Formats: sequence, structure tokens, C-alpha cells
Amino acid sequence: MYSWSKADGKRSAQMPNMDFFKRFWKKYSTKQPRYAQLDYSRYFELSAIGGMRLERRYLGKLALPKGYLLVCDPLLGLHDALPYTRRVPPGQYPVSLLVATGSLSKKNAMLRMSFSEERPQRWELALLPGQEASPDHADDAYYGFTADAGIGCLCDAQVQQYFNLYLERFFKDHPDGNVYSTLFAAAFEKNGGLGANFYLPSSPQMNAMLFHTGYGDGIYPAYWGLGKNGNICSFVIDFLVL
Repeated sequence: MYSWSKADGKRSAQMPNMDFFKRFWKKYSTKQPRYAQLDYSRYFELSAIGGMRLERRYLGKLALPKGYLLVCDPLLGLHDALPYTRRVPPGQYPVSLLVATGSLSKKNAMLRMSFSEERPQRWELALLPGQEASPDHADDAYYGFTADAGIGCLCDAQVQQYFNLYLERFFKDHPDGNVYSTLFAAAFEKNGGLGANFYLPSSPQMNAMLFHTGYGDGIYPAYWGLGKNGNICSFVIDFLVL
């Protein structure tokens, strides 16, 4: 498998951060619940928690022309990432980061995409095709998207196709080009380096939300916020910071 490395921007073989995975599996050795045991909406209403200041940072609206949402590491898995099984009405929806600031660092704690004003009543684990979960627990696998370059991408499945074509053309024209510094860095700088609303130069009506992932490399779960009638109100990625 190849990736676009943030460090050198070139296609290169990359191994996962094994120390992170060892710590992660030790912490999450029990089965993963299908429904979160907390209310993610509440975090976005707080100004501080556990000695950390919380700040909401609006990134903009994300275009979902097909309504199929996917999350991946754009420097690693954009070429073959699958969308989640649930579908939302096509449209444009606001995306915000929840940034946690401590005494020594500032990190993305969560990302939220809102589909309506309704407050979610429960949070259901977002699953990919082939993944199944019982009402109480998932199977022994831990479900989440893998970040190997400390960066994530949120986009529509149709945008993914255009994004892949754009990156292929980029490397054809710039065999030794650096994707992160050439394409992403300027967009990140506009949001303090934590997130970016990236519009494809080749398809300006298409955009993707880019973001740094909490503590960097790892596996991060996502949840659908469901309303009283089971309708989708929101989508959250938990970067396991809070």
C-alpha cells in the first residue's frame, strides 16, 4: 500500500504507529458499544472540562452531492476508502471542530457535522459495509478510521472520486511533489493549523474537510446522532482527547 507522507509528501510505504496501537488496544480491550454512553452534543456546549478550555471552530459547509459520507486519512487511504452505510439527504452541511486547549498544547477533541437543528437523543456507532453491531455491543473488532499521518479527511463519496483523480494528475505532473505542503498547508494555516476547508482546484464546487487527529496516528470512532424518530441529526468523530 502506498501513501502520501506528510513528512516528505511523496508516495512511500508507511507502517502504523505500533506503540499507539498497543496502548489503544490495552485501553479498549473490552467490546465496543454500538451506542455511545455519553451525549456528544453536551461537549459542544461546554466552555471547559477537566482543566482544558473548549473552543468551537467553524470550518464551513461540506458539499454532499450523493449523501454518502466517508472519513479517511487523505495521505494514506483516500484511494480505497469506503463510505458509511447510512445515507443523508444530499446538500451542504456545517462542520465544526471542538478544540481542547491545555497548559501545554492545543488539540482537536471532536469534529461535528450538523444535518438539522434537532438535538440527538442517542449516538450510534458509524459502520462501514460488512461491519455489524448488536444493540449492546459490537463484535471483538474496534471500529473507526485509521490515521497514519495524523490527519483526516471528511468528504462525500462522489468528491472522493474527483479528489483521487486530482491527486493522480498532481503526481503525474509533479513526481516528487509534496501533497501536504503544496496543496493542504495554506488551507490549514487559515484555521490555525487544526483544520481546513479544502476546495478541489480542478472541481471548485467540490470540497473536503481536513483536520488533525487528536494525538496523531490512531483509530478514531465516529457516531451518528439520531433524533426521536431515528432520523440523522448529526455526525461526530471522537478524537479520544476528552
